[in-house]
Amino acid sequence: PGLRWLAGDLHSHTVHSDGALTVDELACLAAASGLDFLAVTDHNTVSHHPALPAAGRRAGVLLLPGQEVTRDTGHANAFGDIGWIDFRRPADDWLAETERRGGLLSVNHPLANDCAWRHPMVRRPRFAEIWHWTWLDRRWGGPLAWWLAWDPAVLPLGGSDFHTPAQGRPLGVPTTWVQCAGDDVLAGIDAGRIALSAGRDAPVLLRVGDELVVHEGDGTYLVDPDGGRRVVLGDRRSFRGRPGPHRLESADNSVLALVT
Repeated sequence: PGLRWLAGDLHSHTVHSDGALTVDELACLAAASGLDFLAVTDHNTVSHHPALPAAGRRAGVLLLPGQEVTRDTGHANAFGDIGWIDFRRPADDWLAETERRGGLLSVNHPLANDCAWRHPMVRRPRFAEIWHWTWLDRRWGGPLAWWLAWDPAVLPLGGSDFHTPAQGRPLGVPTTWVQCAGDDVLAGIDAGRIALSAGRDAPVLLRVGDELVVHEGDGTYLVDPDGGRRVVLGDRRSFRGRPGPHRLESADNSVLALVT
């Protein structure tokens, strides 16, 4: 009671770093894509933060302040209106400083080609961008294997890493769903009320109390943490839930949705 699921994207860029769109243009695109929220995470800068509230109001979408802390040995998103995080410091400092200021830090695209995550850390962030556009073949278990090997307690996030329409990678692919009180998306993420899907209109797998609820997933397969598979029949089905990550797969074993 009092909570609702919002659809969003937790990784995007504007002309404030290496994106092609202004903040207003990006906000309009997010609204046109059916998103409720979008994190704007330009590289190593927070110069875009002052423009976000007004641009979001004009477009009718919630724009979340973020920064992609960027080094050649790995990137991380610092979420929240927390000021600038110094990318020159060790990654342990990124985490400590982000948390000290009340933000959230997520490891980005840990298996991306030229910027895979290689930072040593004494303590690991609670979040990682498990689902990123670089997961080109979702029959490939690499991102899931990395997650479970690195730390299965880490909460998975998704992000399109949108830069320009010319790349052909739309906003909201994947979509991160967050169950929120009002529009407090970061509080919902912090509480772990997160689900990932292949897109805004793709099948969704939600954890609701002790149940797993599949929406618009007729003909898919619910896969439990041990690899057991249950067929989903009907557009809305509920299953008894278990602790741990579950996913929806298509008949060809492509991942369609993911929830912890």
